[in-house]
Amino acid sequence: MGRKKRVRFAELDKMDNVVDGRRYSPDWFERAFGHDTEVVLELGCGRGEYTLALARSRPSSGVLGVDRNGARLWKGAEKALEEGLTNAFFLRSLIEHLEEHVPPGRIAEIYLPFPDPLPKNRQAPHRLLSPLFVERYRRLLTPGGAVNLKTDDTDLMTFAEQTVLAAGGHVVDGSGLAGAGGDVPVVQTTYEKRYRAEGRPIYDRQFRLN
Repeated sequence: MGRKKRVRFAELDKMDNVVDGRRYSPDWFERAFGHDTEVVLELGCGRGEYTLALARSRPSSGVLGVDRNGARLWKGAEKALEEGLTNAFFLRSLIEHLEEHVPPGRIAEIYLPFPDPLPKNRQAPHRLLSPLFVERYRRLLTPGGAVNLKTDDTDLMTFAEQTVLAAGGHVVDGSGLAGAGGDVPVVQTTYEKRYRAEGRPIYDRQFRLN
């Protein structure tokens, strides 16, 4: 591990807006967001572009970015501290372990900007909109909560739509990462900028599960 990574990992342990899922604290969610605050969630937040945008545009809401990569997550957490975004928090964890750290029925919206499409058939159970993950999201969402997906992968979009419909949910075309109230500013991740420069089509959908 390089020196820069070692320094960042050491800093993560001291950041008030970062929770390391490997050191389980059962009451951290309530301490961060209280019992009544609306909370929105970005999964696979990387450097936190969407997490930060959500926190800026929804100051009365709590915003949680989740990623397993501490070096990437550090960048978003550091930027949030620099900007004084007290409603933005970051969780270092595998998404598979999300229910160990987030109470059921507390998430208003989930954002999935450009998740790994995992194109091989054997990878299908691990896609972030596989049946297993959809049921996890259903348990985490408040009544009427939504999952927002943005991707350049047609097969992943089709797979997600079929999974949600099979689970009894429904699809809202074209709402995507604008959020239910349309109040989230347009933000392009590093991946989206690259894909648009290559001329790839970009798809967005909002799914209602409850």
